[in-house]
Amino acid sequence: MKSLFLCLLCLVLSTHAVADNKAAAIPMVSDLARDGAQAEREAKPVILFFSLPGCPFCHVVRNNYLYPLLRDSKPKERPVIREVDMASAQSVQSFDRSSTSPRGIAQKYKVIAAPTVIFVDASGCMLAPPIIGGDIAGVYGGYLDNAFDASAKKIAAAKKAGSGKKGAVQECAPP
Repeated sequence: MKSLFLCLLCLVLSTHAVADNKAAAIPMVSDLARDGAQAEREAKPVILFFSLPGCPFCHVVRNNYLYPLLRDSKPKERPVIREVDMASAQSVQSFDRSSTSPRGIAQKYKVIAAPTVIFVDASGCMLAPPIIGGDIAGVYGGYLDNAFDASAKKIAAAKKAGSGKKGAVQECAPP
């Protein structure tokens, strides 16, 4: 009887562990022009999360850092985060409304490793240095905080300057 109880307990706990290992939902990239317009209206950056299927470091960044930003924020405070699956061949609308692919977006920003997180303005200009790699030292949250701060300062400065051009934080420097 005791061994049956232990087996059932192990089964319940293992089912719970499998459920926790499920990927959290971050919206996949589909229309960056629309996302950029939303980000501009809300004076926020667009956060692009470059991932690959089966990437364990991507899983950690997605579930432990990016998804909680969406889950725990009030709707008006939610960041605009889009996942870019670099292995996908789906058609995506770019910031300039041209058709591209997730691979094309990765090439534009010179992303060669997953995970990579970049912060861009409404027209796709980078606002902060990319965050490349997973959280191996337990400081990933600090990297995100620094990127949020740098992005907020650039967006506020552009707004204060009264630039009439969409997303005109500055002329886009090469990534």
